[in-house]
Amino acid sequence: VEASKVVDVLHGILQEHRNKKIPTIGIITFNDQQRNIILDEIENRQKKDPDFNELYKQVLAPASGKKDDEIFVRNIENVQGDERDLIIFSVGYAKDNEGNFRLQFGTLNQDGGENRLNVAVTRASEKIIVVSSIDPMDLRGVESTKNPGPKRLKDFLMYAQAVSNSDGKQVEQILESLSSAMNKTQQQTKSFDSEFEELVHDRLENLGYTVATQVGYSNYRIDLAIVHPN
Repeated sequence: VEASKVVDVLHGILQEHRNKKIPTIGIITFNDQQRNIILDEIENRQKKDPDFNELYKQVLAPASGKKDDEIFVRNIENVQGDERDLIIFSVGYAKDNEGNFRLQFGTLNQDGGENRLNVAVTRASEKIIVVSSIDPMDLRGVESTKNPGPKRLKDFLMYAQAVSNSDGKQVEQILESLSSAMNKTQQQTKSFDSEFEELVHDRLENLGYTVATQVGYSNYRIDLAIVHPN
């Protein structure tokens, strides 16, 4: 059902930009199974709907001829380095037939899973459209999970929902909460690549600055970053 909704959203975007410049589009899922279901749904829609088929061909083989402008459908592990104007993010989790929600999130549950989520939600240069079969509050049990990936997913879905509802106050509260948690983690964990870095860090802190170390999620981290007072 969610895959079908994703293709509805895609068709809507394509129709909106008919006879205009179509933004570059990517579709991201949390796992291979959902990616494959979406690809099957796209193929079925192409066969059944001539309008969708015609419009989809324009993003499958864009006029620019650039590989980076082609639409993609990829799971969360395979989007590092990709960027598109619009990203459709299919969450792909739901309650079972008995109405129970199991806290099983695949690689998101693993150590470093939050980094994969971070990669996925930073692939859009203009807009992310989140398609989800669950309400953020369905994830109430994630606080007990060992790794932070599921917790960050809940935060992200709460943020997306607040933005969708134009609830500026809620958006601000979520961002402040995340920022506070990240600053606390960075202040608690100090690591250095060299004695020189540590000397510079100590000197800056002696001057009254709050300094975070090894900032970022990739293999190329910023050694030292001064936290803005506000």
